[in-house]
Amino acid sequence: MKIHRVDGLKFDLSTRLTSHLVLIFPGVILLFFLLYMLTINRVVLKVDGATLRMTTTAVTVEQVLKEAGLTLQLGDEVYPNLEHRVKEGLEIEVLRGVNLLVVVDGREIVTRMPPVKVEEVLTRAGIVLEENDRVSLPLETRVWEGLRLKVTRVALETLTVQYKINPAVTYINDANLDKGKQRIVREGEPGLLEREYSVVYEDGKEVKRSKIGEKVVKTSVKKVIAKGTRPVIRTATVSRGHTIRYIEVKIMEATAYDPGPESCGIYADGYTYTGKKATYGIAAVDPKVIPLGTKLYVEGYGFAAAEDIGSAIKNNRIDLCFDTQREAILFGRKKLKVYILAP
Repeated sequence: MKIHRVDGLKFDLSTRLTSHLVLIFPGVILLFFLLYMLTINRVVLKVDGATLRMTTTAVTVEQVLKEAGLTLQLGDEVYPNLEHRVKEGLEIEVLRGVNLLVVVDGREIVTRMPPVKVEEVLTRAGIVLEENDRVSLPLETRVWEGLRLKVTRVALETLTVQYKINPAVTYINDANLDKGKQRIVREGEPGLLEREYSVVYEDGKEVKRSKIGEKVVKTSVKKVIAKGTRPVIRTATVSRGHTIRYIEVKIMEATAYDPGPESCGIYADGYTYTGKKATYGIAAVDPKVIPLGTKLYVEGYGFAAAEDIGSAIKNNRIDLCFDTQREAILFGRKKLKVYILAP
């Protein structure tokens, strides 16, 4: 009887323990399930234009990326950062870096960074823009793979330049000086002009210069030169041993005419422009070259007086009068020396 009670007691204890375990195990399972549900989070992963929704027990952003099989490269960036703790509904964005080249200050900077705005690229590269600097793209533009970004340094400068003003020259006649000679009455003095320019430089090179003002700092003084008007009388021995006194000799194209209507037209009256009778020894000239009334000696013709004009007699032309048409025709046209005789 005693032993029976002991066996019965043992049986009763075992039965009770098993019953308790059966009751506790589901609770433990439930507890672990509740703990798991508390540690799992739903997150959104954005990368390369794609959106991935995933459930994870990862604690940090870095663990989420490893779980998603993403490998970061130089220049890639993650928002929020890798150490950020994961929570329900977290959005993670991976920005893949792009290779680009920045040309500035004579240097080429090769870099890789996310497709941020141009302004951010310059900031990250340590490039400070001055007021007038120019960038090849608007600062709000997002960069892309293979971009070549050019920064042009623009500088403005006000420049003052001095210029010499050459003196003007004034000529005066001097009757006490031989014709053809000159003498300086007063030496001129150069003046000074200042001009102010607005100058634009790009990367240290001048690209534009605009005048914004000028002023005369020193006025120039005219140079005065006297020109001789006194005739220089020279002598020459001409045909038949005649000696003439002349003040000038010209090479002129000579033609011939006679006083009749054959040479002078139907209105010919036999008189010159100055009222002299047209005969041998009368010459028609251009008064701007040889004044009317001037005494001449014409090589191959002889002595003559400038007393007539003609519509075709201009510049270095002279028309010599003969008494007959035959003589005029025989003379023809030729270049001769014409001596302007001294008064």
